Amino acid sequence: MDRNEFIKQCGFACLGAVGLSTIVQSCSTTRQLTAPVVNNQLVIPLSAFRTGKSQGDQLRRFVVAHNEQLNYPLVIYRETDDTYTALLLRCSHQYNELNVNGELLTCPAHGSEFDAKGNVVSGPAENKLRSFHTTHDNQNIYIQLA
Repeated sequence: MDRNEFIKQCGFACLGAVGLSTIVQSCSTTRQLTAPVVNNQLVIPLSAFRTGKSQGDQLRRFVVAHNEQLNYPLVIYRETDDTYTALLLRCSHQYNELNVNGELLTCPAHGSEFDAKGNVVSGPAENKLRSFHTTHDNQNIYIQLA
């Protein structure tokens, strides 16, 4: 293979890798929503976990909720149809906002990592994340903020 052919094939391989990573990331988009606070509870509609508009759609594993009264967003994981975990996206090391990468929550400042239950996977953080009590009915999840 001559030099020009090699460069051409490498270029196509790089474009293919970039295109594939874009497709994979678009399949796993994070659902973010602004949720109201009512009676000191953050209210998340169960419909936020659906990937589409019909009842037969797949359910998301998590959503990220924002509210102007909160300094940090919350991630809400759906464990089962009846069990939800709500975690404050604030690193317990130096209080930076965490990034959600599926089942892994990462701190962009110092690299701490947490699992979907808020447990430390790798430091420098030593304490687990703040979690909130959740309840639900047929339409909403209620996250007790205090």
